[in-house]
Amino acid sequence: MENERKKPVAGVLWFTSLLLCMSLTLGIFTLAHKKKTFSENENRMLAAFPAFSFSAVANGKYFEDLNAYFADHFAGRDFWITLNLTYKQLLGQKENGGVYIGKNGNLFLQPSPVNGSALQKNLDAIDAFANAFPEADMYMSVVPNAVTVCSQNLPANAPVPDQNALISRIADAEPAVGFIDVTDTLTEHRDEQIYYRTDHHWTSLGAKYASDTILKAMDAAIPGTDYEIYTVSDSFEGTLSSKCGKHSLRDKVELYVPKNDVRYTVTYTDSMKKTASIYEPDALNGKDHYTVFFGGNHPRIDIAGTADTGRTLLVFKDSYANCLMQFLYSSFDEIVILDPRYCYDSAATLMRQKNFTDVLFLYNADTFGTDTALADILSDDV
Repeated sequence: MENERKKPVAGVLWFTSLLLCMSLTLGIFTLAHKKKTFSENENRMLAAFPAFSFSAVANGKYFEDLNAYFADHFAGRDFWITLNLTYKQLLGQKENGGVYIGKNGNLFLQPSPVNGSALQKNLDAIDAFANAFPEADMYMSVVPNAVTVCSQNLPANAPVPDQNALISRIADAEPAVGFIDVTDTLTEHRDEQIYYRTDHHWTSLGAKYASDTILKAMDAAIPGTDYEIYTVSDSFEGTLSSKCGKHSLRDKVELYVPKNDVRYTVTYTDSMKKTASIYEPDALNGKDHYTVFFGGNHPRIDIAGTADTGRTLLVFKDSYANCLMQFLYSSFDEIVILDPRYCYDSAATLMRQKNFTDVLFLYNADTFGTDTALADILSDDV
């Protein structure tokens, strides 16, 4: 009888020891193997090993950062993410890593909780900026994400925040800025591929529909509906696939080139590189094919063209604007694009230097609801 009691205890001890050994081995290997600073799979910077300080230990920040470091650099991380997804799907769950697995395999990013203080700070800064430069026509568009527009493909009862309420709040808070709501436009085309199935961005088709609404609201010349459409990739696997571990789908990436005689030059001010196209074909050799638009995000990009409209445009943006530019450059003589996450110049100084006729704030709802950078670039020297 005594031996029978010992058997379960021995089994538990053996299993616990095995888990400890595996964890210790993987932990050592995680510390020993070569680290990356950037995840191409997830298109983001990875957490750095935290600097030790007694204050950071006391307030818990050190251990929080240490946990983030191991989570980002854990040996075989992609394998474990996929394994975790398989386990969850066996249990009937349809979420992993902050990503919903919807109908027909469509992936949806769960929007982050709105940062209320940062949101209000940005709204106040936009209002002050608009009032400081009344001679420029200012517009704003906050684009709903796929979870809102294509909600018919979400898993049943998937909890998502109300982005429509967020967009309405932003629109109501900016009386000095013409708010352009593209929600209805996108919703009319919700059954088309207006968002990637494996990535959090909208497709060129989605941006095309939105651009017509935006240019009309700005009373700007619409370059027409006649485009050369080039499919430059049919094997795009976006960041949502990497985040959740589902690798069964691939997306198409399309470029829309207007059939007109407008020519332009693109200047990347961080490197002073100049080119005659907003497209970077070499990006298709990497994993993130969405970076075919400008090669990804840059602090500032200048586009000077031959549209001869008498109008110039300053754009404050996140990465949703990257593929939108292929529909805007034919409507303005010059476009300057600022990404406040990477740009630290004074927007007010730039406004005084360039005398822009138009300003556009273009963000997706998830980014704008959590952004902490826009107010800083707007508030400097207003």
